[in-house]
Amino acid sequence: MATIILAGGLSMRMGLDKASLVMAGCTMIASLATRFAREMGPVIVVLRPGQELVTEHATTVYDLHQGVGPLGGLHAGLLASPDETNFVIACDMPFADPELACYILSALASHDAAVPMLARGPEPLHCAYHKSCLPTIESSIAAGRLRMRDALDRLDVLYIPEKELKKHNPDMRSFINVNTPEDYIEVIGLLDKQ
Repeated sequence: MATIILAGGLSMRMGLDKASLVMAGCTMIASLATRFAREMGPVIVVLRPGQELVTEHATTVYDLHQGVGPLGGLHAGLLASPDETNFVIACDMPFADPELACYILSALASHDAAVPMLARGPEPLHCAYHKSCLPTIESSIAAGRLRMRDALDRLDVLYIPEKELKKHNPDMRSFINVNTPEDYIEVIGLLDKQ
């Protein structure tokens, strides 16, 4: 099983590249790549063309379809992955937990995807995908249907309820995103309390 980290977003709300934000002495992307490589195996970091990030413990690939959002990153990551089953995560989830990732991957079985279903809705960028998703993703991109939820609607998805996820990640920190400067300040505060 491989981990695919999507890091090619434009970070419009943050105002600078989120993956390069420093937390606890290293960049968010370096922390995620190191942790997941150590616990789970190969790590692939997907960037947008022209983007440069130092990503030790990971293979770097670039979006093949530009301007199509996370779906393009998912496509590039799955194509590059050496494994049939993959855990996919956004680079802006600093508390992502490999143990929770293993649980989500274990639920994948014969499904195309295993997706956490939180109170706020599905979390398609912190879940497990099988390479069998590629034809559906490619056809979605070709048709201009670029929302992750639209792609999920066309796949065999197992949705994992929040109450099940809490058994493995009680505080649900794994799902915290850093999208804005305010989010970043809040996460730094959480790190200071650890």
